[in-house]
Amino acid sequence: MRWPMMVACSLAGLFGSAPSIAHDWYPLDCCSNIDCHALVESKGETVTEVPEGWRLWDGRIIGRDRARPSPDGQFHLCETLSKSILCFFVPPGSS
Repeated sequence: MRWPMMVACSLAGLFGSAPSIAHDWYPLDCCSNIDCHALVESKGETVTEVPEGWRLWDGRIIGRDRARPSPDGQFHLCETLSKSILCFFVPPGSS
């Protein structure tokens, strides 16, 4: 009887804490633990610097005033399911 309870508690702790580990540095105003991710160039998620800011692979432009520094040196995008941009993180050295 004790064994199933221990397994259930262990699994709940493991899966219950995973989102906070994955998103622990994203500010709360950017993410509800599902809205942010690192951009992966090999998946076509490219970013091009343009005079106005940055152009995403789908043509959206993110102004320089909306960009935040990325603590891990990668581009990160936080957006809603309807593709509204919440936050955009740029690596050091990006203008």
